[in-house]
Amino acid sequence: MAKITYMLKGVILVMVLALGSCTKWNYHDGGLSDGVHDCSMWEYFRTQPHDWDSTMIMIEHAGLKELFEGRGEHEQITFFGVTNLSILNYMLQNGYKRVIDIPVEDCKNILCKLIVPKRLMVNDIPRGQIIANTGEKVDGMEAQALRGSVFMWTHQEPYMQIEEAGEVSLYIRTNSGSVSFRVVSTDIQTNNGVVQAMGYAFDLNKI
Repeated sequence: MAKITYMLKGVILVMVLALGSCTKWNYHDGGLSDGVHDCSMWEYFRTQPHDWDSTMIMIEHAGLKELFEGRGEHEQITFFGVTNLSILNYMLQNGYKRVIDIPVEDCKNILCKLIVPKRLMVNDIPRGQIIANTGEKVDGMEAQALRGSVFMWTHQEPYMQIEEAGEVSLYIRTNSGSVSFRVVSTDIQTNNGVVQAMGYAFDLNKI
């Protein structure tokens, strides 16, 4: 009887572990965040320090905090948000130990390339592409950033072999960059603008 009890316990333990493993295997990271936040963009960043604390230091270092608080020159902005790991990667590539070691003008230049002084949602961006071999821009749209411009386009994947029925992805390229990047978390709405969050592999040396 004791042997059977131990066997049953073993079977239950294996089932629990298997179910837990299945949950992990089926887990899909949906991005950094989404939804509507009834606060300023700056306050939103403060609620997500694991993604944005270095970004906040960079913003303050560049003298742009008021803009993200909604007290700057522009009432609404779209920020193609560079997150902590991208900033850390930039620091490692350029030999900086702290965010505040990055020259102020470099911080400001990076951020201003990624700020469009109006509110842009994914639904505002038309379908388009950049042809890989030629760099030709097809459809999409270009918007003036605080420095330079940003070319944006969306692409919709097929779903179950049905064209334009799947996920809509947003892509960007700055006018000074040679690489296109996908936005990983779209339409994070705040009272003074929209964050379109870039992925951890977003390379600041290539914008």
